[in-house]
Amino acid sequence: MEGLRKPRGRKGQKGIQSRYDATFRRRVAMDYVNGDRTMLQVAQAYGVPKHSVKDWIDCFKGELAAKEPTEAVMTDEEQKERAALKKQVEALKKQLEYEQMKSFTFETMIDLAKEELGVDIRKNSGAKQPGE
Repeated sequence: MEGLRKPRGRKGQKGIQSRYDATFRRRVAMDYVNGDRTMLQVAQAYGVPKHSVKDWIDCFKGELAAKEPTEAVMTDEEQKERAALKKQVEALKKQLEYEQMKSFTFETMIDLAKEELGVDIRKNSGAKQPGE
């Protein structure tokens, strides 16, 4: 019975735990995908093995692809529409600014009427209760 050992399997064991957290691994993979450096240069910059960078890129491939900026070439019609929308946004911003100034002016007039003339123009919140 001395030489008999219980065979050790993977069941119940945690396995190898990475010394780098997921955020760090994701950042390294993003740096390679979005940058202009080679895999070796990225690995040296972060002080990790080259094969780890490759593994992390493979691991986060789907996530990285979703975050990559997509540059679509716009047609002339789309560029004209974009320019028109920009003009419309600017016009709406000016209109909003005008309306805000107008509202401020009305609020000031109401405050002055209350102070100088004793006229309360603003509606009271809530309905009057009987007997008040």
